[in-house]
Formats: sequence, structure tokens, C-alpha cells
Amino acid sequence: MDLQTLVTTVTSMAGFGALVSALVNALKTCGVVKDDQAQVWVTGLNLLGVCGLFGVGAFGVVVDIPTVDTNLNLVAQVLVASANLLAAMGGSKAFYGMARGMPLIGKSHSK
Repeated sequence: MDLQTLVTTVTSMAGFGALVSALVNALKTCGVVKDDQAQVWVTGLNLLGVCGLFGVGAFGVVVDIPTVDTNLNLVAQVLVASANLLAAMGGSKAFYGMARGMPLIGKSHSK
């Protein structure tokens, strides 16, 4: 596979793009990536993906790209779902703190 075909293939991989986006957003949440650095990280990770597939292809390894893309998409979905769960848990805790002591919804039976 020549480089142009490989680049075209990688850029059309929606799962890979979703995973890169999820990773960069996770790194932004952790404070590793700053808002103004996100595009640099996305570009770098995309370039790393292209180089990785090119390197694997250079050794004659055949990669089933649609299957790999589907799996990467699943990983991205798990990352996004995990982030949503963590955000919901944090939001619930914050709401509980605000609602404590309110009539009807802020009642606690804890000792």
C-alpha cells in the first residue's frame, strides 16, 4: 500500500478520529492538554496513527482496517460513556450538596 492510499484510508476512519477526539478531551480534562493545544495534539495523534499503519505495512503485515476502525470506535464510545458517568456522578454529588436541607427533596434520614 502506498503512502497516499494509506493517508486517505486513515483519514476516512471514523473510529480512529473518534478515539483521537476522546483521548484529547480526556487529556484536556486531566489538565495535560490545554485548550489552545488541542489541535496540535489531534494532528500529532493522527500523524502517529498514519506512521504506525505505514510502519506495520512496511513489514508486510496485512491489517484489516475496517475491523480495526470498528474496534477503535468501540473504545472511543467506552471512553465517552465513562466520562459521562463520572460527570453524572459528580453532578449528582453537587446537586445533593445544594439540595440538602430543602423541604421535601432535601430530607435526609441519616444519623
